[in-house]
Amino acid sequence: MTQIDNRISHGNILVLGSMVVGVAVAWGTWTTTTSSLAAKLADHAASLSAHEARIRAMETTTARQDERMVLILDSLRKIEARLDTGRHP
Repeated sequence: MTQIDNRISHGNILVLGSMVVGVAVAWGTWTTTTSSLAAKLADHAASLSAHEARIRAMETTTARQDERMVLILDSLRKIEARLDTGRHP
C-alpha cells in the first residue's frame, strides 16, 4: 500500500503559486474580453438602429414613387383611351 506524504514542500508552494497566477491572468483576460465584446455589441446595436431608420426612409420614398408611377400610368391610359376613340378635349 502506498502512503501519501502530508508535508508541504517548496514544489507544492510553487505549483500553488503558479496556479493562482494562471487563474488571475485568465480572469483578467476574460474580463477584458467581456468588456470589449460588450462595447462592440453596443456599437453594433447603434449601427443597426441607424440602418433600420435608413431602410424605413427608403421604403417610404419608394412607396411614394410607386404611387406617383401608378398615377402617371393611369393618366397615360386615359390619354391613350382618348386617342384611340378619337375624342379630344
